[in-house]
Amino acid sequence: MVMTPFARAQRLVADAVRSTFAEPVLLHRETGDPQPLRGIFSAAHEAVDVSSGQPVSMVQPLLEVWKDDCTPPPVEGDAVTVRGQRYLIVDVRPDGCGFLRLLLHLDGASP
Repeated sequence: MVMTPFARAQRLVADAVRSTFAEPVLLHRETGDPQPLRGIFSAAHEAVDVSSGQPVSMVQPLLEVWKDDCTPPPVEGDAVTVRGQRYLIVDVRPDGCGFLRLLLHLDGASP
């Protein structure tokens, strides 16, 4: 399959982003050994409106991984270890540019 100029440019940008910002992480699936990956981790502050009129402050950990690096793709219930901390994957969202956004929740069972 021939890549379009836009697809080639997207790939170049994605490669630059990964090589600059990605760090080593481990993907834990229900079965099998942990899979080493590289991902871009952030734990950004968010204000969430819970329909009560009062904003709730929270931190939403997020890991972005290149979809071609993890086949099959991670699913809800899998886990990742980032910076020595284990997180459960609560949602997987493709970003349309080749990355998967993994929304995470701190795993209370981890040491």
